[in-house]
Amino acid sequence: MPDEELFKRLEGGDLSALDELVRAHYPEILSYCRRHTPDEQSAEDAAQETFLKAVRHLGAYMQRGKFRAWLYKIAANTCTDCYRKNRAGDPLPEGGYTDPGFERAELAQDLDAALAALPDAQREVVLLRYIHDLKLREVSEVLDVPLRTVQSRERAALRALRKLL
Repeated sequence: MPDEELFKRLEGGDLSALDELVRAHYPEILSYCRRHTPDEQSAEDAAQETFLKAVRHLGAYMQRGKFRAWLYKIAANTCTDCYRKNRAGDPLPEGGYTDPGFERAELAQDLDAALAALPDAQREVVLLRYIHDLKLREVSEVLDVPLRTVQSRERAALRALRKLL
C-alpha cells in the first residue's frame, strides 16, 4: 500500500498503518545504518532509533515531501550521532558493517575501496543514489543541499570511480 494511503489511515487513528509503514521501510533503513555504523548491534539500534524519532515527530511531517527521504534524513542524523558517540571510544572500521561469513567478490571489495577513497560528500550521494535507490531530489532532501549540488557531486564521484576502477 502506498505511503499516502497509510498516512490517511494514520490520520484517521488507525495505528496498524504505522506498523505497515515500519515494515515497509525498516529493511532499507537498516541497510543504510549498516553502512554508517561500526557493527550490527549499532546498526539495529540506529534503525530502531530512526523509527522512534519518526514516530515522535510524525505530526510535524504528515506528508510534507517524501516520507522515504524524510526517514533517510533521520537515519543519517542518527548514524552521525552514533559516530560522535564512538569517536571518543573505538574508531569506526573502514567500509561499514558486513555480515560475518559473507564472502565478498573481488569486484565488491574493489568497489568498497573505491568508495572509501571518495570524499564523504560524494560517497554519501553515491550510496543514497545507487545503493539505496533514492531519486536525486530525495538525495537532495536527505542531505539538505540544493539539487544542483547533488548532481555535481554525483558527476564528480562517478568520474573518480571510473578512474579508480
